[in-house]
Amino acid sequence: MARETSRAGKSETLTIRLDPKTRFVLEYVSRLKGQTITTVVERAILTAAEQETVTDYLMGGTLGWSDFWNISEGVRALSIAARREFYPTFEEDKRLSFCREHWPFFWASKEKRSFLNFYVDVLWPRIDEFIQIHDDKKANDYFAAGKAMQAALVAAQLKAPEWPIKEKNEEKKPSKGGGFSRDLDDDIPF
Repeated sequence: MARETSRAGKSETLTIRLDPKTRFVLEYVSRLKGQTITTVVERAILTAAEQETVTDYLMGGTLGWSDFWNISEGVRALSIAARREFYPTFEEDKRLSFCREHWPFFWASKEKRSFLNFYVDVLWPRIDEFIQIHDDKKANDYFAAGKAMQAALVAAQLKAPEWPIKEKNEEKKPSKGGGFSRDLDDDIPF
């Protein structure tokens, strides 16, 4: 079954096998509603998807398909791979793990709540290449994949993130007594 070209842009083809009865039902609904078979299928999928949700662990409540949708293929792939409800494959887990380790190239902060779409869009088409660089060179140059991603971003005329990450040394002054009060009255909550 071919998907028709929409006004929004490119479309993709999906081929499915239907038994004669299901094909008849699809044509029946199409004629009854005055829609193409493609439109009937698309709307049925959207209607079914609206009823499916997963738990939002960060904010509470639930998330639906539209919370995972993003125009960026890489953002969609990483968002889906991060959820065990979607049964990520080994390859998806590996890509997600790599991206988490190299988070400044994919997320705006270490908390990984907001994607940097402009970086993801440049890097994602080559993600398996960058993972291979990491696997091949990590014994001699652990940061080689990050350097390669920096070069890709610079080639795209983007300012690449600092890599490797330079952690800020937060000097903590040692407290007297090992960090707890010697006065018992200070430790009693009443």
